[in-house]
Amino acid sequence: MKTNFYINVQGGLGLNAALASFLTEAKKYHPDDKYYVTSPYFDIFLACEAIDYVYKPNEIRDFLFDAKNDTNSKIINNRLYDLDSFIRKESNYSEAWAELLGYKWNKEIEGTSVKSILNPCKAFPSIIQQVQQVRESLAQRGFSNYVIMQFTGGQSPLQEAADDNWSTIPYDYLNEPLKRHYPIEKAQEFIDKFTEQNPNTGIILYQLPNEPAPANTNTIRISIPYLAYYELAKEAIGVISIDSSLQHLVAGVTKTVVIWGHTLPRSFGYSYNKNIIQDCRRDDILYFTALGPSGSKINYISPDELLNTVNSFLFDSKCIEIENQVTN
Repeated sequence: MKTNFYINVQGGLGLNAALASFLTEAKKYHPDDKYYVTSPYFDIFLACEAIDYVYKPNEIRDFLFDAKNDTNSKIINNRLYDLDSFIRKESNYSEAWAELLGYKWNKEIEGTSVKSILNPCKAFPSIIQQVQQVRESLAQRGFSNYVIMQFTGGQSPLQEAADDNWSTIPYDYLNEPLKRHYPIEKAQEFIDKFTEQNPNTGIILYQLPNEPAPANTNTIRISIPYLAYYELAKEAIGVISIDSSLQHLVAGVTKTVVIWGHTLPRSFGYSYNKNIIQDCRRDDILYFTALGPSGSKINYISPDELLNTVNSFLFDSKCIEIENQVTN
């Protein structure tokens, strides 16, 4: 029997992008089910062809009354992060969403294998010109290829709607409940060495205007919609990211190296990515924000080691696989 799922998404950009990927995969096995989504990041779902209808945040009343009057409806209004299996680190995004929807899902060992399949240019044609301008800018600067990098995160890009002056919005990644950033001084050293070894490769920084940016002649910092980065990733050599929205937005689009801090790819990552699990004490780290920030020290990967991993994974035809020990 088909079900019409009405899903009220409660979470950030990364979680929303991950849900779109999950529903795209789920639609293959449940073609008669329909997915109706309401989210502050409604543009993600407008670009996702697996979604049958999208409600904007100010349409929550219509969302609920439509669901109530639909005899085949099931309302999903739960916070995925509050699931028992997620708090215990026993499920990843896809497995948790499957649990909420009541789907059977094959357990995956090290992160999900779903991929991001979006069509931003169809939903928002203006993105075509914005992406083309970025590519032309890269070519004019003499770059033969490019990568996309993210070292900080944890903010919502929707803050801009409330205040166009980003300089007034404080940013402090040290106050995140779970530390995921890669320190700016290490990111600066990595980019400098990456540029020295790959002088013809441009670097597009994926970050908001109030976040610290490594300064380098090969870096480009631009203000474009986050869906434009999905299109840019299609022709990128690859992506270097922390566990934040970028890895979810471009999941499976290009080769991606992800640097992990307090979180782990088992719950938040993708099995096909190159996942660098940095050493830290994780015995008291649960994915439950009510516990407050964790002060567990992270032994960050050195810029040199990161560079070796990135170069071998993104540029070498035969990648050197590095085994990482996961301590739960």
